[in-house]
Amino acid sequence: MKKSFTKLLALIVSVLLAAPVCAQENADSSFSAQALAEAAMKAPETVADVELPEEEEDENKWKWEFNVLGGFWANQWGATGGVQEYGVAGGWDYFGEGGNSAIGLNIDNTGFQLYELYAAGSREYKLDSDWKFLVQADFLYGTDARLYQSGNRFDYMALSKGQYGLAIPQLYAGLGTDKFNVIVGKFACPIDNPGDAFFVSTSYNPWAYTHMGALATWEPCDGVSISGGWMQGWDEAFDPDSDSSLIWFGAGKQLTKAIKLSYMMYAGNMLGYENTYSHCIILETKLSDKLTYYLEYDFMSLVNGVDGVPNSKLWGLNNCFIYEINEKVQAGIRFEYQEELAADEVVGRFEMTLGYSIKPFKDCKPRHKRSCLCADRIMSGELVIRPEIRYDSWNGMNVFNDSTKPYQFSGGVALDYSF
Repeated sequence: MKKSFTKLLALIVSVLLAAPVCAQENADSSFSAQALAEAAMKAPETVADVELPEEEEDENKWKWEFNVLGGFWANQWGATGGVQEYGVAGGWDYFGEGGNSAIGLNIDNTGFQLYELYAAGSREYKLDSDWKFLVQADFLYGTDARLYQSGNRFDYMALSKGQYGLAIPQLYAGLGTDKFNVIVGKFACPIDNPGDAFFVSTSYNPWAYTHMGALATWEPCDGVSISGGWMQGWDEAFDPDSDSSLIWFGAGKQLTKAIKLSYMMYAGNMLGYENTYSHCIILETKLSDKLTYYLEYDFMSLVNGVDGVPNSKLWGLNNCFIYEINEKVQAGIRFEYQEELAADEVVGRFEMTLGYSIKPFKDCKPRHKRSCLCADRIMSGELVIRPEIRYDSWNGMNVFNDSTKPYQFSGGVALDYSF
């Protein structure tokens, strides 16, 4: 009997000692359950507030980026029409449509136009830990298409109706690593001036929009890049009858944290010339945390012209200052001078452009990843308003609306939406 009583007493004591702990655990459990119940009673304000789990990204699937660019450009305030037809260094007015193509990509600048509906697609395949195989395919529909179409083959005049058309600016395959890669096919011109790209209207630079050929790029160390390759002329693609053949070389060096220098050159046969040489030097300098300066020097020599094509030489200086006012607004000013000697005639050109890049809405990123065409991605895109005013002055040739004046003011605004 005594043993039974002792066991019973020990059991009671152990239960009493454990009771506070269990009570606390039960209290915590009750609190958690109550909190969950209260949270469940609060319905989200909108469907977008629901955090959905991210889908696992397939590394080998196609990835797409889209851009819509549209706007209008007035050559003189209240005037219509454009710079009269005039070609230089391959021809701004290549397709003979007239219009304002000397200072804008679009052919005809009367009224609002869809300049570009651009889709850029890429697919990457990992071969091992370092090597990758890449396929790139870009499509463009709008008034800019004719300047990105090939000269007389491939996508030449594709779906052209009026001022609109379809172009395939890039279609290539590539193989490489993070430090070295080779691409073969049709690709964008490797000359890239970020300062010039800030503006909607184009500068006088004479470079092509696209090339077809092979291009290799190597980064031997941080801040250094070297490229070289072969190209079938300018704005040509998959043309077996072309007699254009160019070699390309480029090099870039980050001299300091604030200064970068790039050099690029072409040499060979093109545009009816048997001996062509041209180069471009771009200096990028960060003058402060908000101000960046870009200097571009262009030179082109076209000699030994055939079929009556005269020799031609051209040089130009392009200066761009880009200032970040705040996170939503940037301002830029570009002024450049270009001089061309062709058929014993010297033509000098000067332009000055003031432009703004305005992001009226705060950047909004999608809450979850779905199809590339889902409404969530479209609504979370970025809108940029890009107004510009411009002044052009030429000597040696009058090409403006008012034939009595060697200068002209122009301006416009573009809406740029990417997602």
